[in-house]
Amino acid sequence: MTFEIAIDELGIGNDRTAYVMLPANKNTVIDAMDRARVFGETFVRIERCDKFPELNGYEFSEEPTVDELNFLAKRLEEISSDKEDITSIIAYRALLQRGVDTINEAINRTYNLQTIPVYPCKNVHEYGEIVLENEMLEELDDVPDEVYEWLDPDKVGRAMMEREGGVFIDGYYAIANSYEPALVYDEELPEQQEDWIFRLKVAGVPKKPEDISKVKTELLTLPSDEKHMQEIAGQLGEKQIDECVLMRFDSAIPQIDYSAIESMEDICTLNAIAIKYLELSRENAAKFKAVLQHENRVDADMAENILDSLDGYEFDGSVTGASDFGRKYLSEMLPPDFDRSLLEGVNAAELAQNVLRANSGSITTYGAVSEYGGHLYSMIEAPQQEQENSFEMGGIS
Repeated sequence: MTFEIAIDELGIGNDRTAYVMLPANKNTVIDAMDRARVFGETFVRIERCDKFPELNGYEFSEEPTVDELNFLAKRLEEISSDKEDITSIIAYRALLQRGVDTINEAINRTYNLQTIPVYPCKNVHEYGEIVLENEMLEELDDVPDEVYEWLDPDKVGRAMMEREGGVFIDGYYAIANSYEPALVYDEELPEQQEDWIFRLKVAGVPKKPEDISKVKTELLTLPSDEKHMQEIAGQLGEKQIDECVLMRFDSAIPQIDYSAIESMEDICTLNAIAIKYLELSRENAAKFKAVLQHENRVDADMAENILDSLDGYEFDGSVTGASDFGRKYLSEMLPPDFDRSLLEGVNAAELAQNVLRANSGSITTYGAVSEYGGHLYSMIEAPQQEQENSFEMGGIS
């Protein structure tokens, strides 16, 4: 199911927007915001919802939070899980067509959908036939059976539709007026948004390699304390977590993927990274991911070393591309009274590439970053040989 939200940064002249697919882990949402440079006050809206198009661009009386929209997306995913029975989808869409005021109401209406009758029919004529076949119209209780065939299904179906307040949706008819409300979300969400950094699906060691697909598995989210990891290992019949088998690896830090794990012994290192990562500010978290991206491929040990030495890198998260960096570099290097309007039309991207190549820096998804111990905005001196040649030529003239 596609449920996409847009997180717009508020402010005059701001056009920064982060797009996120829900339901998602909280740190995945934050990563999307880091990539879009959304760090200030925000406004959240539903951008697209394929199975429930009534929600596209839907405006509630009060702005929902990301947590609320994330839980709504999870509920919609659950009621859409049965591919052979779409009556819950039709029932919820019928409620949406009647209108919902708040996000609380939108969430609560995902429950008790079975109280809404849904019939497979395309129009009032087909629904009229269903009404007549099932003797659903009380006024016809005393009508002889032989008279039924004279009745107009079209008129019967239209009369029932007006009485019930039903709606036709994609070949189905739903009676939203029959809905019995449920109060599940009032002041506190039934579930909190997931906020793990790493999630591992682990299993015990099978007696035979070919039995790996049949073994019991458990989910381990990091950060975690040692006691919990021991409990997970024990449930799988192992003494230590590093004796288990890794079946799947999910990461809220895109640059640290499955390839970063060389053995199950890396779990302790990953746990240490997760703990330290959650202590970082938004800017330093973006900086860490920028350095990881700059290094291209890292294992767990290298990632932890980078995390412990972040101060050795320079980072500018405001940079959105090579041209942007080139103009900013020129602005930093030129005298304060230099007319900046003269920089318009300058091939700043080519300059940026040359500067970054000389300084061993790069432009990442999160901004510009230097190599360890390097600088982003520093004067690049000409090679010694070139300086000597310039001096000799000056002396000859």
